[in-house]
Amino acid sequence: MNCHGWLASSLFTEYTISMTTATQPDAYIPGVCNINHQEVAKRRRLGYIGTAAFIVLLALLLAIGANRYIRLVLFFPASLAISGFLQARNKFCVGFAAAGQQNAAEGSEQASAITDSAALAFDKARARKMNLQTALYAVIVTLLTLVIPVQN
Repeated sequence: MNCHGWLASSLFTEYTISMTTATQPDAYIPGVCNINHQEVAKRRRLGYIGTAAFIVLLALLLAIGANRYIRLVLFFPASLAISGFLQARNKFCVGFAAAGQQNAAEGSEQASAITDSAALAFDKARARKMNLQTALYAVIVTLLTLVIPVQN
């Protein structure tokens, strides 16, 4: 999946993207794409780690017969998993957006600062949206674990 598509054309049409940037499949696009394939792989790994932590912790809590409301701690590994997979899918790092950085150039191992204020605003808005999505999905997943009966 590259950085382009309906999101670039429909949500941020008021931001002018130069033809040079628009023709590069892995270029930084404000509010749309701010990480390269190596960074995507890191976010995907984070998703797998969060998923594993969620499953192990849930299994442990069920095995010891912990009170179902203790399962609310599952929100944290669920958030980690969801955030990692969401960032990988969208090729957009919320941490880079918050720090005013991007690393979309393939082969680059160093993030660079974003100096354009409009680009920063688009990135921060996208990061807020993704953080809200992560929190919502993590709450739903965590609440679903509460319906699993406690074994005594």
